[in-house]
Amino acid sequence: MASGIETRPPQEAGRPGARRRRILVPTWRGALLSGTALVAWVAGAGVCETGTPASGVSPSGTSPEGPESGPGPATPFRPDKGRTAVLAETFDRLDVGPGRTWGWKSAAYPDCVTNRPNFKLDRLSTSAMSVASGVLTVTAAPQPDGRWQTGLLSTGDSCDSGGRDLEVRTGDVVAARVRLPDAETGAWPGVWTWRHGRNEIDIFEWHADRPGTLEFVNHVKGSAKFWHSRLVKRGSWLDIAVRLGAKRVTWYVGRPPGPLHAVFRDRVGVGPRFHSYLVAGLAVDDGSIHARPDSDRPFSFQIASLTVHRPADVTPAPRETGATRR
Repeated sequence: MASGIETRPPQEAGRPGARRRRILVPTWRGALLSGTALVAWVAGAGVCETGTPASGVSPSGTSPEGPESGPGPATPFRPDKGRTAVLAETFDRLDVGPGRTWGWKSAAYPDCVTNRPNFKLDRLSTSAMSVASGVLTVTAAPQPDGRWQTGLLSTGDSCDSGGRDLEVRTGDVVAARVRLPDAETGAWPGVWTWRHGRNEIDIFEWHADRPGTLEFVNHVKGSAKFWHSRLVKRGSWLDIAVRLGAKRVTWYVGRPPGPLHAVFRDRVGVGPRFHSYLVAGLAVDDGSIHARPDSDRPFSFQIASLTVHRPADVTPAPRETGATRR
């Protein structure tokens, strides 16, 4: 998950004399996001973007006519239209472990379970995850050594902890129904992709100290967006989806049970041969960029569904040879 993308606080964005400027945006591993990111200072909101708003979306990334106020001008989006489900996880059980749908570790973490170099207090554990009534709950709780026990799911590149190596590919639509944590600080949920140290697309990230903002990032080709909406708030249920186009990536948001509307599309896409594993989980901010937890109270992130829909004409991506797998 990208952790180095940041702008000045929103209250500074609309101040007199604020100007557009170009910055280099670091990825979560400290490398620079390819290209430059335009920071547009607009009407009280700092927006980091290298793409274009979808039809009916203002330059600030806030939909003037979206799900919060009735049907917008854009056609509602259906992830399953003209596509076949290759993953339809509705969490009737916690299917984690070798030979199962999900692994619980990630090679995105230097030792597979902790990630302090990348601004996280996490210590991954299956004990942090539970399933009830068709909902996965990931609970972050403080530990005596200052880390926080929390949980993560990955379809592959999972340090041999499980997963069946399902990869999302160019043309796929990834969709998630999630409930954001109600914590005021420290919570950092997200759904993203990862494979062998790269191939990262952030379907979304959210930080508790910026409760009205979703972060959308294409680390593969270099685009990023802070999207602000009244829909996005602590404890809210959201439908979030991304269409991984070769020439553009499009993000969609809605309030369950729908519909979804496009809120942002970039101009770079993922290229024709993109493939990567799907990851979802709850990280804990360490205070370096976003505020760390201000109390020892546990907090939770919930996922009701994770789906991947694929067009019929998508062919399997070629398998890499000699790639490192942990």
